Amino acid sequence: MAGTRYVVMGAGEVGYHLARSLSQQKHDVSVIEVDPRKRERIEDELDVLAVEGNGAHPSVLEAAGVSECNLFMAVSSADEANLAAAHVAKHLGAARAVVRVGIAEEAITHRRLYEEVFGVDLLLSTQLLSTTRVLNRIRGHNTVGVEYLAEGKVQLRKIQLDDDSPLTQKPLAEVEMPADSLVVAYFRGEDLIIPAGDDRARAGDEALILGTSEVIGQVERLASSSPELIGTVVIAGAGGGTGRAVASGLGRLERVQVKLIERDRRRAQELATRFPRYRVIHGDATDLQLLKSQRVGRARCFVALSGEDENNHMACLLARELGVPQELALVHRAETTELWGRLGLREIFSPRQLAYERVREYIDSGYSANIVSLKRGAAQVLERRLAAASPAAGVTLAEMRPPRGLRVGAVQRGDRVFVPRGKDRLQVGDLVILFVKEDELDTVRLLFPGRDVQ
Repeated sequence: MAGTRYVVMGAGEVGYHLARSLSQQKHDVSVIEVDPRKRERIEDELDVLAVEGNGAHPSVLEAAGVSECNLFMAVSSADEANLAAAHVAKHLGAARAVVRVGIAEEAITHRRLYEEVFGVDLLLSTQLLSTTRVLNRIRGHNTVGVEYLAEGKVQLRKIQLDDDSPLTQKPLAEVEMPADSLVVAYFRGEDLIIPAGDDRARAGDEALILGTSEVIGQVERLASSSPELIGTVVIAGAGGGTGRAVASGLGRLERVQVKLIERDRRRAQELATRFPRYRVIHGDATDLQLLKSQRVGRARCFVALSGEDENNHMACLLARELGVPQELALVHRAETTELWGRLGLREIFSPRQLAYERVREYIDSGYSANIVSLKRGAAQVLERRLAAASPAAGVTLAEMRPPRGLRVGAVQRGDRVFVPRGKDRLQVGDLVILFVKEDELDTVRLLFPGRDVQ
C-alpha cells in the first residue's frame, strides 16, 4: 500500500499516532487541525502536510488533498464536526471515511443511518471500545471482537477457543447451544470454515458466534470455557458515560455483586436511581478509609473510570494494597501508561489508543469494517430487508436450502428478533442478517435482491 494518501482530521492523541504511523510507512499524509499549537507540533515532529483550519470547510479539505485520498479519518473530539467533515470529504472525492464518535449508543443504534446520511464507512465509538475492553477483562473470556447488528439487538462475537471449550471437545451437533444463537464460522489461520454438525473446532481457532443480546453472554460463557466472574466488582468514577455503560453490562451477568463509587453527589443520586440493585457509594475512591469501610479489599475486581488519570491510578494502587486481585485503570494520556505500569498497574487502557488500534486494523484489513474480515473480503455480514419480489419470501429455510457458504443468521420481525431454524418461514418485511462467503454473493443477489439496510 506504499504511496497511499491519507488525510487525518484532528491532531489529538488518536490523530497524532495515526499520522505518525502512516507517515513512517512512507505514505502521503495530511493532518487538519484547528488549534495552531497542535498544528505546530505536527509540523515540528512529523513528516506530514499540516493544514490549519476547520475540517468541515471545503477549502480546508481541498488544501489537505482530500479529493485524492484513499481514506479520510475524522478523529477529533467533536462528533458533529467529524460527521460534517466526512460528509463533505466524500462529496469532494475521498474514497472512504472513518468517523470517531464518543457515545456508544450512537455507534450501536444509529450506525447504519450515519453511514448512509454522512457517507461514513467506519463509525467507531471510544466509549463502546472502552466498555467492551473492560467487560471482557472482567469476565475473563477470550472474546477478541464484537459487532452490533439490528440496532444492537443482535451481536456477532469472535471468540478464541482453547482446549477446554465445548466447541473443541465435541462435534458442533452435540454442543447444546442456547436458543437464538448460532456458530457461524471458524477461523483457522488463513482458512475460513463454515461448520456442519459433525465438525469440531480446534484449540486456537476463532469462533464467530451470532446471538441475540439476551443470550450472547450465555453463549460466550459456553464457548470460552472460562468460569464467569463470581464476586464483587467495584467501579470508581461510575457516573461518567463509560462507567454507566460498564455498570449496565455487568447487570446482565449472574452471581456478580456491583458497588459504584462516585464523588459527585448528583451523579451518585442518578446512579442509585438507575441501578437500584447496586450499592452506590458517594465518596472519593482515593480515600483509603472509605475503601476500607466499604470492604473494597474483598472485591474480585476494581475498575477506575473517572476523567482524571491520577485519581484512577491512585485508586487502583490503593485497591491492590487492600488485596484486590484485579484492577483496571482508564487513562486519557496514553503516554503515561508505561510509567504507571512500572509502579505495578498491570491493567491499563486508553480509549484513544483503542480507537487508534481499531482504525489501524481497518486499514490493515483492506478497509473491511466488520470483524469477519478474512483475506480482505472472503466473508461479509449483510443486512437485507425482504421484499415481496424476493424468492426467499414465504418459504422456510428447509425449503430454501441455502448453500453452505450462506447462513441466515438472524431475523428481525417487528420487535421480535430470533435465529431461524429449518421450519421457520421468512416473511416480506423481515430484516435478515446474512453471513456470506465471497463465492456465494451471487446467490445472495438472487435470493435476497436489494441493497444493504442502512
